[in-house]
Amino acid sequence: MSLRESVVIVTGAGSGIGRGTAKLLASEGAKIVIAEINQVGGIATLEEIISGGGTAKFIHTNVADEQSVHRMMEEAIASYGSVYGLVNNAGIELEAELSSMTVADWERILSVNLRSVFLCSRAAIPHMRRNGRGSIVNIASVHANFGFEGYSAYDASKGGIVALTRTIALENGPYQIRSNVICPGYIDTALWDSWLARQPEPEKIERETRQWHPLRRRGTPLDIAQAVKFLLSDAAEWITGISLVVDGGMSARFFGS
Repeated sequence: MSLRESVVIVTGAGSGIGRGTAKLLASEGAKIVIAEINQVGGIATLEEIISGGGTAKFIHTNVADEQSVHRMMEEAIASYGSVYGLVNNAGIELEAELSSMTVADWERILSVNLRSVFLCSRAAIPHMRRNGRGSIVNIASVHANFGFEGYSAYDASKGGIVALTRTIALENGPYQIRSNVICPGYIDTALWDSWLARQPEPEKIERETRQWHPLRRRGTPLDIAQAVKFLLSDAAEWITGISLVVDGGMSARFFGS
């Protein structure tokens, strides 16, 4: 399963799942490109990887902007010569009912969460094709599989990632490029903490959401990072076009009701 010397781009690697993934892959010997709009977070991840003996480069990137993604890819190739893996992890959320959501808010969510997957994958695929191999892992959510009131844009963006992942797999399989998507359950990150703080009864919600997962805990960034590592590795070389749910059993509870 070695990823040693493989060049892997991780978007949104300045915190949460992205940071956990970048650090784990770096510990496996991968050369990491941290594509992140938050300079403070991106540099913090870079420093953690380097202090742990890994290899990484931070590139300030707005993954929703075509020119920014193009510059990021050019710099990554100039630095490392190629790209093997792409982890499309960057994402944001907004809680608002469809009836009151502005067009600007809708487009912002879709741009960061879904358009970015298109832009970054489109930029990476020609280099992967030249290499004759590659692996793209997209991070969606259990929200791709069932809806939550107040999250129409977020749910739509995550569902779109799952559909796009399949098409990328079909178009690029002949070039030995694999494309898969992970749908995490609720993960303990700064994004989760921010959402919880906005709830009217955070302590009650804290208890309830743990109970939603049959394993009686929310996930950690490392739980998702381990799944990413597997899908990037040669151990998954005959796996493409799938949606892997990593949610501590949360979907089993909801789908079974």
